[in-house]
Amino acid sequence: MERLKLEHSGNVLVARLETPPGNAPDAQGRAALSKLVSQTLPASRVRAVVMLFSGTLTGKVVPPLPLDPAAEDGLCALCSALEMLEMPVIMGLRGDVIGAGAELALAAHFRLAEPDARLGWPDVVRGGIAAGGGSQRLARILGAEQALELLLSGAPVEAPQAVEVGLVDGVVQGGLEGAAVSLARRLMEAGAGPRRSRERTEGFADRARFSSGVAQIRKRWNPPSNSAEAHLVECVEAALVLPFEAGLAFELAAAKQVNRSDAARALEHVLKAERAVPQTGDAATCPLGSVAIHGATPQAADLGHALLAAGHEVVLSDSDAGRLRAGLSRIGAQVAAAMSAGLLDAAGRAEQLARLSSACAPGPCDLVLYGSSAPRSETASGIVGFLREGTVTPQLTNAALEVGDACALFPAAPENASGIVEILPGLQLSQAGLAALVQLVRDLGRQPVVTGNRAAGAMSGRLAEALLLAAEHLLEDGATPRQIDSCLEAAGYAEGPFRMLDRAGLHSFLARRQAAAAGRDPRDRHVPVLERLAAAGRFGRAAGQGFYDYPKGIPEGVASGEVDALVRQLRAEAGVVVREVSPEEIRRRCHLALVLEGVRLLEAGWARRAADIDLVAIGGLGYPRRSGGPMYEAGRQGLATLRDRLELLAKTEDARFWTPPAYLDRLIAAGGPSDA
Repeated sequence: MERLKLEHSGNVLVARLETPPGNAPDAQGRAALSKLVSQTLPASRVRAVVMLFSGTLTGKVVPPLPLDPAAEDGLCALCSALEMLEMPVIMGLRGDVIGAGAELALAAHFRLAEPDARLGWPDVVRGGIAAGGGSQRLARILGAEQALELLLSGAPVEAPQAVEVGLVDGVVQGGLEGAAVSLARRLMEAGAGPRRSRERTEGFADRARFSSGVAQIRKRWNPPSNSAEAHLVECVEAALVLPFEAGLAFELAAAKQVNRSDAARALEHVLKAERAVPQTGDAATCPLGSVAIHGATPQAADLGHALLAAGHEVVLSDSDAGRLRAGLSRIGAQVAAAMSAGLLDAAGRAEQLARLSSACAPGPCDLVLYGSSAPRSETASGIVGFLREGTVTPQLTNAALEVGDACALFPAAPENASGIVEILPGLQLSQAGLAALVQLVRDLGRQPVVTGNRAAGAMSGRLAEALLLAAEHLLEDGATPRQIDSCLEAAGYAEGPFRMLDRAGLHSFLARRQAAAAGRDPRDRHVPVLERLAAAGRFGRAAGQGFYDYPKGIPEGVASGEVDALVRQLRAEAGVVVREVSPEEIRRRCHLALVLEGVRLLEAGWARRAADIDLVAIGGLGYPRRSGGPMYEAGRQGLATLRDRLELLAKTEDARFWTPPAYLDRLIAAGGPSDA
């Protein structure tokens, strides 16, 4: 397919480039542009250029995958050649303009945008740098703080705000191409030449402020050493002291280093896994415009507000009038908070509330969600699902299993994790219905994961239980809750297992432990720390005490001497000889426990792909995203090495817990799990 189409309008050349979603030109598009800029234009009589990308607007800006190997030099050279053209270059921005597209936009001399256009540099989310000179140009236009906020967050700047800060010259309400051609002609008539970003100095007006801005961002973001974030801070800092060409070389060297790093490869794996969630039907054939939620708990009200913000009609229902009023009031408070934050105006508030209604029981809707204990209404229609509350839930209730087309959604996200929703499709759920549910989850800003075995329940619960068991064993061996949590959090976890338990509350975990007690094999290693904490009234953060004490003003908690004494007593009763537990052992054992459970999930068909286990661990348990997930790490280290480590632990520590399943040998023989 021809990527670049050229059309002359007098002395103005209009270049239209067909781009993938996100306006990040692919290799073929960059090659066509390079030929235009380096060969065609210098030899022509064109006096101005208007460049337009095909442009689409997506709900969530998705970071581009890395450039082709060694393509950073090509993009950097293309941007420089475009910027150094002797005739004015006007870039028309529509939709999402990100990555290489945003780099090219900065290299143009003037920029006009449609009202919904967005300009962004989300490459950092994939652990990389776009490598077109963006750090040097942004620093010269915006200064250090604003430039780094864009580069480090990956969040797009919308057209009106881009005009305010000087990145865009104007917003065009209609006819972007005509407006850009008109601007080109006015520039020609005025005899105006190029306005190159490399020559702008607004961002350097206050050099002391520039330097202090870099220092403040470095302190606030505290990027890991050798990460893309750390290199971007250095690139912007270098823009103040290096000539432009030297700054470009500095950025290019950094990009080549981070774009080929282990972290970038791991993040690329995660992005591909997120995009590859099964889309086996057309969501448009089964739109979920209206959603009923029965059981007006705080979590249900929060979901209702999110659905309203995403444009859905919401019916909140409950047989208890007081609980229903409380749920509606919670939604109202969240709408008011959005207005106070400037995210919603009066018209938007009215429009959202017009899509909200209440009822005693759910009526006909496209999707009906029930709380785990809510009775199903016989009048409900559409897809039926069960909304389970809490961070970790290992299995569905019997009531949910009786519904043929039930699709249970399991919200699960530590406070600092990205958030996933597991979708457990029922036997009668159509492919179009599944596609619609996947799209709904994405509308909510969450990552959908589709399980392969509905009856088995949620993967997040199984993984969380495996992580907790490994942590409890380490606790009994000699580690402390704070030592285990701090070690894993330093390794990149959103929160450690004991902090997670305190936040979620011990009740649900304890109830499942007690329910499983009768069937527990006496040979299994069981550390009754949850039972002892409950007996002491330590049920978690909401109760003011759990694995940690939570005095007023210290929501993160402090280490508890009472818990340390309780654990010492447990060790004495079990006859455990206390030993020193190293941070490396904590990280290794917790990782191995998750991988071991992941292998079992694959064997049982609960997980469709190993990559789905990675997504659940990252978005549901707060596993470090830049590692790629536990299964990805295990694959990089080698499954045979994994088996050897598990067999050693089975011999020296606990055969019941660590013995690898025979399925692992099958995976090794097959060369690893398939993620097709």
